[in-house]
Amino acid sequence: MYVKKSMRCSVLAGVLTSVVLAAGAAHARDEAPAPGYVEDPGGNILRSGSGDCVRTGTWKPGMATIVGCDGVVLDAPVEIIEGAPSGIAVLINVPAAALFAFDKAILTEEGKQAIEAQRRDVRPELSKAFEVIVIGHTDSTGNAEYNIGLSKRRAEAVSDYLVNTGVPADILRVLGRGKNDPIASNDTKEGRALNRRVEIYVIGELRALDAMLFPSVALFPRRSAEVTEQGKQLIQKHRQEAQGLLKRAVFIEIIGHTDDVGDDDYNQELSEQRAQAVRDYLVETGLDPNKIVTVGAGESMPIASNRTDEGRAQNRRVEVLVLGRLEE
Repeated sequence: MYVKKSMRCSVLAGVLTSVVLAAGAAHARDEAPAPGYVEDPGGNILRSGSGDCVRTGTWKPGMATIVGCDGVVLDAPVEIIEGAPSGIAVLINVPAAALFAFDKAILTEEGKQAIEAQRRDVRPELSKAFEVIVIGHTDSTGNAEYNIGLSKRRAEAVSDYLVNTGVPADILRVLGRGKNDPIASNDTKEGRALNRRVEIYVIGELRALDAMLFPSVALFPRRSAEVTEQGKQLIQKHRQEAQGLLKRAVFIEIIGHTDDVGDDDYNQELSEQRAQAVRDYLVETGLDPNKIVTVGAGESMPIASNRTDEGRAQNRRVEVLVLGRLEE
């Protein structure tokens, strides 16, 4: 999935943690020529034979702000952050019977009215939310593969309707969970009816989401989408530390990032591949694939300067955002 270079990106880059905020401010200063250092025509800081950044004659200690030069590092350890209740997260739960004909995924006129009836009371308004997550569910009738497909088609139909009524497409995420998350017994007709539903989670602010952040660790070699063995060990270590967070997950979003080497299209594709690689590894280690959406942010959300190898290494990263189940 492609993330547009929009306000969503700047918000996401700016509020994940105070560490990322500080790094983002440092990067903003780096957009202009780096004072005190000699640059090549491409804007990269030159290195001496010993590997030190080459200073200009006007260099002063206060100019040591570039990651990788004169001992400056980005102090941003891997973090696991629990979402804040004040981040605003609202659940709209609509029975499938109110949205679709039996065994169909075409939204009826009555279904549209049912969505609008609940939507009026939701704050923030869907079009102004940070993110809107649409999840389809079925009962246990039929095989698992069919139910996953049907539930996703229904979620997509609701998502398409929301786009047509003003919700930006780039804030929508869609999942099909099939029969995996019943809220009632499938042994009765009434229970099965409750389980056939579409849930719409309205996330008002990013801080409503739990997060696993890898902002200071290069999980990938340069220009590669293959997670290193060291990267796998790091992901697994923190996955084990976050068992509670992941166990209650309703939705998981994995966002890939690159440095600015290469053109925009190349970096966009690479970031998508990196998010997918982390997703695949987490699935191998037991995470439910039907809870995960992968996103590529390309080079649009740096947390350090792209003018040094060290800064570019910081920007090659993956962030995992998690929505825990809410109390209805």
